Amino acid sequence: MRIRKGQTSRGNLAHLRSRPLILLSTATFINTVGNGLFVTTSVLFFTRVQGISPQQLGIGLTLGGLCGIAVGYPMGVFADRFGLVRVLTALLVLESVGVLAYLLADTFPAFLVAVAVVTFLDRGAISVRNALVFEAFPPEERLRGRAYVRAVGNAGTGLGAALAAIALVADTPTAYRLIVIVNAVTFLVTAVLIRRIGHRRITGHREPASTGVRRTGANPFRNTPFLGMTLLSAILALHIAILEVGLPLWVTTNTSAPAVIISGCLILNTVMVILLQVRLSRGLDDPRRAATACFRSAVAFAVSCAALGSAAFFGPLMATALVLVGTATLTLGEILSSAGGWSLSYDLADPSTPGSYQGVFNSGIAAGGLLGPLAVTSVILPFHLGGWLVFALVFFLAGSGFYPFARRASTKSSSPDTDLDELHEGKPASPN
Repeated sequence: MRIRKGQTSRGNLAHLRSRPLILLSTATFINTVGNGLFVTTSVLFFTRVQGISPQQLGIGLTLGGLCGIAVGYPMGVFADRFGLVRVLTALLVLESVGVLAYLLADTFPAFLVAVAVVTFLDRGAISVRNALVFEAFPPEERLRGRAYVRAVGNAGTGLGAALAAIALVADTPTAYRLIVIVNAVTFLVTAVLIRRIGHRRITGHREPASTGVRRTGANPFRNTPFLGMTLLSAILALHIAILEVGLPLWVTTNTSAPAVIISGCLILNTVMVILLQVRLSRGLDDPRRAATACFRSAVAFAVSCAALGSAAFFGPLMATALVLVGTATLTLGEILSSAGGWSLSYDLADPSTPGSYQGVFNSGIAAGGLLGPLAVTSVILPFHLGGWLVFALVFFLAGSGFYPFARRASTKSSSPDTDLDELHEGKPASPN
C-alpha cells in the first residue's frame, strides 16, 4: 500500500498491530525457532543417534521432497472445504506427533515413513498458512503482512540455529533427542496460537470484483497466467540450492576464499531478509510492479552468479569480497522474488479458493527447491564459470517472463483491453 502525499505511515503500519498478524507472527517465530534447532542438528541426529547412513538420509530427504510437492493442491482443496484455521491447527498437531516419531525411526524403513509423513504435513501446513494470510487481511495489507511474517520467521530460524550450538557442543545422544522434543513442542504451541485466530477473524476480506484482476475460475489448473507465473517462480527458486549447496561446495573446492566465509554468508543472508523483506515489499500490490520486482530479482540472481563464478580467478581477499557480493545480490534477488511471487500468487488467484491456489504455488516452489541441488551439482560444479553463466541466463529468461502473465491477468472486468497504467495509478475500475 503506497503512502500518498499528506498521509502518515501510521495507517500503513496499523495492520502490524492487528490481532491476526500478532498471532501469526508469534506462532511463526516459535515454530521457526524449533525448526532452526532441528535443521542445524538433524543430520547428526539421524546419522549418529539413529544409525541412518548418509546415503539413506539423502534418499529419505528426496522422498520427503516429492511428498512435499504432491501435497500442495489436495491439501489446499481440503482446507478450502473445511476451513483454513481448523485444517492448519490439525496439521500442526499431527506434525508434532510426526516429529516425535523421529525418536523411534532407527531403521531405514521407519525413517522413510517418518520423513515422508512429516514433510507431507509440513508442506501442507505452509500452503494453508499462506492461504490464511490471504483470508486474514484485506488485499492492500496481505503482501506486507506476509513479508513481516517471513522476516519474523527468519529471525526465529537464526535464533534456533544459534541455540543449537549448545547441543553441538554437548554432542551427546541425549542433547540431540532433546532438540527433537523441543521442536515437537513448538508445533503444539503454534497450533494453540493459530487456533486463537478464530474463524470469525478471517471472514469479510474477500477481494472485490472491481480490483481489476480477471478471474478464470476456482480451479488453478485452468488459470494459465497463474500456472505460468508459478512455473517461473519455481525456476527462480533454484536460488535456494545456490545458497545451501552451490555456495559451500564452490567456495571450498574452487576458490581461495577461507571456508569460514560460508558461515558469514548465511548470517548475511538471514540479516538482510530480516531487515529488508518488509521494506522491499512495499508498493508491489499491483501485478505490473510485482512482475517488475521478479525481473529485478532475476537480474540480481544473474549478477550473483557472475560474481560467485568469477571468485575462482582471484586470490583470497578478492575471492572473499566477490563471494560476499554474490551472497548479497543473491539475497536481494531472494527478497524481491519472494515479494513479487507472493503478490502475483494472490492477485492471480480466485478469491473463493485461496487454499488450492496457494497449494499449487507452493508445490511449484517446492519443486524448484527439490531440483535445485541436482541442477547445481550437474551444471555449476562440472562446468565452473560456464555453469554459473548458464544459471545466470536461465534466471534472466525466467524473470523476463513474468510481465506478460501479469499483463494478461491484470485487465478490468468490464474491458479486457484496459490499459494497465490505470491500475498502476490506482484508478477505480469502470462499472459494468
